[in-house]
Amino acid sequence: MNKISFSAQKQDESPRIVLTADETMMSKYRWGIFVGFSTCMPRGIIPDWFFFSVWSPPGPTKSNRAVYADAGLRIMEACLVNVFGEAEVAVVHPHDLEAVVGERTEIIGMGGHDYLGINPPTSEFVEMVNTGPPYNRVKFFELMKKPVMREKIVVAGGKAAWQLADETIMDKLNIDYVHLGEGELSVPAMFKSILAGEKLPRIIKGGVPSIDEIPNIRGATIHGLVEISRGCGRGCAFCTPNRQKLRFQSIEHIVRDVKTNVDAGQRSICLHSEDVLRYGAKGIAPDDERVLKLFRQVATVEGIESIGMSHVALSTVSHNPGLVTAVSETCYSMLNEDWTGAQTGIETGSVRLIAQHMRGKVLPAPPEEWPEIVKQAFGILDDNNCICAATLINGLPGETTDDVIKSIELVADLKGTRSLLVPMNFVSMRGSALNNEETFTMKKMTPEHWQLFGECIDHDLKVVPELISIYKTGSSGAIKSLLLRAGAKYITNALQKYVGQMKRGESPTDRTEVSKWLNPVIPDLKNWDQFLLGHDIHFQRIRNKY
Repeated sequence: MNKISFSAQKQDESPRIVLTADETMMSKYRWGIFVGFSTCMPRGIIPDWFFFSVWSPPGPTKSNRAVYADAGLRIMEACLVNVFGEAEVAVVHPHDLEAVVGERTEIIGMGGHDYLGINPPTSEFVEMVNTGPPYNRVKFFELMKKPVMREKIVVAGGKAAWQLADETIMDKLNIDYVHLGEGELSVPAMFKSILAGEKLPRIIKGGVPSIDEIPNIRGATIHGLVEISRGCGRGCAFCTPNRQKLRFQSIEHIVRDVKTNVDAGQRSICLHSEDVLRYGAKGIAPDDERVLKLFRQVATVEGIESIGMSHVALSTVSHNPGLVTAVSETCYSMLNEDWTGAQTGIETGSVRLIAQHMRGKVLPAPPEEWPEIVKQAFGILDDNNCICAATLINGLPGETTDDVIKSIELVADLKGTRSLLVPMNFVSMRGSALNNEETFTMKKMTPEHWQLFGECIDHDLKVVPELISIYKTGSSGAIKSLLLRAGAKYITNALQKYVGQMKRGESPTDRTEVSKWLNPVIPDLKNWDQFLLGHDIHFQRIRNKY
């Protein structure tokens, strides 16, 4: 495809392929990887300069290459390096694109978890607060307006690629190709064809690699995230990872990725899976010995101070309390940590909705036991100093008022546990079994939905001070703790004034219309090149304005 070039003369050694993401995905996220969810916030709550310098500052670079990057980009980097060579592939923070992209560069590949800012929890934050568009959307559009993104062939992929898989959107944003699904097999072949000038479909779906076809990463990931498995196997209808084939990496492979992170300065590792406690399982029941062997092997890597888990399933926790204790004791005895955390999903307190949409979530028990499983699991995690952040979903297809009340009752039973409860509205996502259902918005919320929101936020506000007090902040802890407390206090005060209203079933706003920031307005960049060519004298002013 012909692109208009704005770039100055670059040195001949510029790579042919550059990988990047918007800056909300290329941050070191102060205070931990889960702070990355703050990039779902709408603009206007805190000043941009404060957010991007304190909460979500850019990660370090070396020779204009990102030292830490999104795990998905790192895997694609490894796949491409295996085909094109190390000199031809660079992973770059968006701030450094102009310094790296040169005349030899032909393709810019980008990854994204929520390009347009429409996934949960972004959509809830934006609609409820109504102060502006979400940071992830703002920074994605900023990235697409960069001159280098118009002069090169642009390929978009990642978990949120489905949001861009529409040729009208692609044309407006000057995106040449969208890749859907796993890319280990198809992305290198796709890039080969592009570089050879071959004609390809603009939207390409990837195949499913075997575990041996997923390479080790060649560079460190943000906060040491290391993939230990892919897929889920529980089959929740609203979710997308459950559509992937369940595969487990070998311990040897995982340890190599851990060492790559440690060599780059990471001291904390986050093991990533849809259920870390089911690592190596041949069915629903976990393989305790394989799980413990994994943690022991990772813990013995020189330089590691702590190990975290990205996700655990509550049913696995409830049915295997001894495994939770053994994993915790392994980490606490071998490393410099005395607490850990993980994400998990409650989704609903309704047995009926569990049976309808997520029967596999409760296995090996029947759906009727779900509320008791949740309560037991929260108690087990709390007893083992594992603090979980759990989601609940409003507006699942077929939901009734009684279903919401069941969720409210379950939340009440979790009072006193050190946990964060995150209510979200159902979003119909391409790739899930419910992708043809209607997304649930604030306009559809009933008093019971608001009550659920209020009970969750009230629970969280009571837990946050204790979480801050136990959070270790390292050598510059006094400064970091002060900033963390200040930021948390600001947000807490902002939420506190609405909690009472919501617990009474009242909306915190008089607004009846949908927030104007909820649905993105896609900027039309297809004529941006000619516009800029006619205004090159004022280019810097125009770029800042738009």
